Amino acid sequence: MEGKKVKQTLLLIGLALLVSINQAYAKCNDRRSPGMDWSGCKKTNKMLDKSNFTDSRFDGANLSMSSLDDSNFTGASFAGANLAMSTLEGSNFTDASLVKADMIRASAANSQFNNSDLTKTVGYRAKFDRVTVKNSQLTKSEFSRASFSNATISDVDWSKAELGRLDFTAAQLTNVSFEYSNISRVNFVNAKLKNVDFWRAYTYRTHFEDVDLRQVTRLSQLQLDIACGNANTRLPEGRWMPDTWPCTE
Repeated sequence: MEGKKVKQTLLLIGLALLVSINQAYAKCNDRRSPGMDWSGCKKTNKMLDKSNFTDSRFDGANLSMSSLDDSNFTGASFAGANLAMSTLEGSNFTDASLVKADMIRASAANSQFNNSDLTKTVGYRAKFDRVTVKNSQLTKSEFSRASFSNATISDVDWSKAELGRLDFTAAQLTNVSFEYSNISRVNFVNAKLKNVDFWRAYTYRTHFEDVDLRQVTRLSQLQLDIACGNANTRLPEGRWMPDTWPCTE
């Protein structure tokens, strides 16, 4: 009798799992639309340009190598999603969550990341040229060798991040915190910095050539001594040009 009950229980569990799998599979076949849920779905190598994904969910989804240019992701969630090598150029990520998202070698040039959460996002060698990033979180993120040239970045917490060799050429940074971040060999050449906090940031070979540093905060002489600059670098009050400037290879 007990054996029969065990078999019935296992049968019910199996049927429940089958229904759950079928529901998940059907969800992944839903057509793209605002508020949809592709969490955990595989959408690699897809052409999804000019889509409206407002308030949609992609948690844990695999969207690698897909084309999503000129799309609207306002309020969307990409927690743990794989966006590696995808193109997202000209897209709107306002109020979006990309916590722990994989954006390695992705291209999101000319996109907007306002009020976005990119905590622990990984974007090694990603392209974010000419993006707008406002009032957003990028703490503990990793963007080594990524490009943010000509970007407009303001009111951003970029502390405790790995940003080695990142390119900020001609970018505009206002009210940005690099507290405790690794910004070694980062390129700030011709960038405009206002109220940028360098407290305890690692600045080995960081490039400040032709940069006005008079409006940055908590940049120590020791940080300047291990960084790179030139005669056109404007220094904060009480700081002086190291004898090692300009740097030599």
